Amino acid sequence: MTNIEADVALEAARRFLDGHFATLESLELIDDLLSGEENTHAQLQSDLENASRATEALRDEAVDISQSLRDKALALIDLHSEVVGAAADDNVSAWQFRDGTETMDLVATLATELQSYDKLSRAKTYIDALLEVEQAKQSARQSLSTNPQGMLSAYSKLIAILAAHSNSGSLAPLTSGSATSDCSADSPPQPSNLLEYIKQSVQEIWSEANEAAASAQSESLTKLGWPAKMDLSSAAAVGAFDASFSTLAGLDHITRAASDALARCGLTLRADDAPPLPLEHMARAVDIRMRYHFESARTTSRADKPEWWLSQVLGMLRNIVPFLESHVQRLFNGTTLPQLDARNEFICLVLPVVQRKLTHDRSEYIRDGLVIAHVVHELADFEHTLRDVYFYDGPSVLGQFLADSALFSAWVEAERANAVESYMQTIAESNPFELVYEDDMLGADDAKPSRLAEKVVLVIEDVAERYAVVPSCMQRLQLLSTAQFPILIALVEDIEGEIDEFSRISLAFIRDAGITNAIATKPTTATQSPLVSQLARLTSWYQTIWYVEEAADDWNNSATYVDMWAAVCQRAAALGRNTDPRDWRVNCDEWSDADRALLDETTHQSLANDDWLDGGIWERSIGTLRELKQRVLDIISRAINKDVVGQLRAYRKKNNWAAEGIGANADTDISIELSGLLPELSSVLAALETMVPSLAFSLLLRQLAAELDTFLVERVALAHSFSQCGGRQFAKDIGALSQLLGSSTARGATKKLKHRVLLKSRECSLILACSLDSTTAPAANDMPLSLDEWGPTVISSDASDRETKLVLKKLGISNLSAKEARSLVGLRVDFAELTGCNT
Repeated sequence: MTNIEADVALEAARRFLDGHFATLESLELIDDLLSGEENTHAQLQSDLENASRATEALRDEAVDISQSLRDKALALIDLHSEVVGAAADDNVSAWQFRDGTETMDLVATLATELQSYDKLSRAKTYIDALLEVEQAKQSARQSLSTNPQGMLSAYSKLIAILAAHSNSGSLAPLTSGSATSDCSADSPPQPSNLLEYIKQSVQEIWSEANEAAASAQSESLTKLGWPAKMDLSSAAAVGAFDASFSTLAGLDHITRAASDALARCGLTLRADDAPPLPLEHMARAVDIRMRYHFESARTTSRADKPEWWLSQVLGMLRNIVPFLESHVQRLFNGTTLPQLDARNEFICLVLPVVQRKLTHDRSEYIRDGLVIAHVVHELADFEHTLRDVYFYDGPSVLGQFLADSALFSAWVEAERANAVESYMQTIAESNPFELVYEDDMLGADDAKPSRLAEKVVLVIEDVAERYAVVPSCMQRLQLLSTAQFPILIALVEDIEGEIDEFSRISLAFIRDAGITNAIATKPTTATQSPLVSQLARLTSWYQTIWYVEEAADDWNNSATYVDMWAAVCQRAAALGRNTDPRDWRVNCDEWSDADRALLDETTHQSLANDDWLDGGIWERSIGTLRELKQRVLDIISRAINKDVVGQLRAYRKKNNWAAEGIGANADTDISIELSGLLPELSSVLAALETMVPSLAFSLLLRQLAAELDTFLVERVALAHSFSQCGGRQFAKDIGALSQLLGSSTARGATKKLKHRVLLKSRECSLILACSLDSTTAPAANDMPLSLDEWGPTVISSDASDRETKLVLKKLGISNLSAKEARSLVGLRVDFAELTGCNT
């Protein structure tokens, strides 16, 4: 041996010792190992000598047979020459020769010898292959626990033998037909089954090597604390783990490298997408522990408490991820396997444990669909932790769980049933529209929820909160359509039913007839007004609708529903120009996979323009609620107006406006017919003011003022004759009503109503209370001119409407028509007498 060869051998020995005997304790085992290796070497040498002797004997026998066949062939050639030569002679017939029988016997004998030679040649090939296989198997088995590298080398050689003989044709059957005899890896095979025997041998050695290395790795991991908190203080355990990890990695690499050759033989030891073998076995201990927690009678396995068993998985990851990120990743980087993130790959190996637990509890989920919502939330949190803390980038656990159509359908149905049940329980209560909070607990212009409104909003928001984490937009839309919209529709229908029932009862029956017709002698309190309770009922509907409408408006602008609306708009754009995205609910239960892909892949950036910003998922619902709210407000207005006008019946029938001396009593400020109405109306308005927002209250006041204005002008001022005293009494009444409608108790914009209500009635009172002539004492806020100064011009038949309007405008009258002004002047009995006298 040269110096260079000696150096190379020394270096190889040094690398071997560094790789397998890194500690002092392991070095002490070298003598034992060397002794074992020497015994192994001696045994192998003996086996090799025996095999060589058997092979030499077979070779000698084959040579003898070959020589015999050669001699037979030469004799046959000579005979053939004689036969051909004889047949060529014209005097001798080709079919008539004396030695024909001997020739045929020779041919038969030669054929038999040739067949024997072929069988012996192939038998030698079988024996050679069998010897190689047996030697490789024996070498691999002897090296399983003591020499991992030797075992891998023997395993690699065994695969090479299989690959070399699988397609060479050298192992063809010795006899025609298919072999029917059985063979096993433990007994010599029949020749026709040798290829199958080699395959079984490869598979057997693979299994034995895999189990041995896995067992060694498991034992070392157990010493390190796996899969609980890792303790790397034991150098021996760490070294044993490293060695077993290296063995498994080498075994995996050899198998993957030979996957094509193995596939040609119909043998699949490792799938193409199989995880690295060391990590696969490391996950086995985790799987065992999780089965203990997930499939036993422990509290951690409760189906309705997924957070308990998911926390076990996260706790396990907290313990072992540092070990994976540092030590295991370093070992993996030193292997010949394709590089990957050991932490992420291991999490992928653990997640099937979670999937199996979900499958195990599937029947319980279907029985109680609302548990699915809880599981979905916990899975979302679990996956969020995996991705944000451990940088997991594999398949979505939640997405795979919700891909089960039966599970999702059970959840949707449970959400629908629970929402309907909650709503029906509330609507069935004695007074579902009773307001929840006192007036002083909320702002003046804040919606005050009723019990039903609060329940509707809570139910809808609870459903949304449960499905907000669902990754599929189509599934979120299906939950929205099935479990949320029906609740809002039920609310609208129930309020419409209440309105219809209220409308069937004539508003004339709201007020007791005795109260209506009686002339009250003292102010009526709010609690004595029958109208207040009816207004409270009506405004509770209004507040209910308003509260839900404001909530729906907030929902429409929230990120969850904005994203869903964007997806719906994108789908509508894809379907065609005439498709209205607000019609998305039509046939949503029949959406296809194409619809799902389109909805789930939509982003705001994928929309062609900003038209989608003009609407929203809840747009039509909000519109319906606004229309219903306005309908209730109109009913409130009609109820107040009809009640007030009904109480003015006596005032309308008053017929002493033309009497002299009316209103002269200083103690009588307003007409006695109004003495009961004004305080009650004041209390009703004060109560109403707390029941509706300021804008609605202002609108109601304007409508009431317009109704009163028309009533006072048409049914009182233009329907009776007046003296100046009667006109002044009418002016006092109009002033009192104006003061009431525009009093400072009204909020916000309604404070400005004082000088804008009853405009025509006040102008009527100016004409009716105007001084007859300059000798008559002027009334408060009287006109600058007396009636005799401008009245004749107004009633003159020669005056046009334009001239009359100019005169009236100078007098501060701009709302009355010329015809109405003429009628009012004509209704002044004292002026009629005056003009009659003049005439």
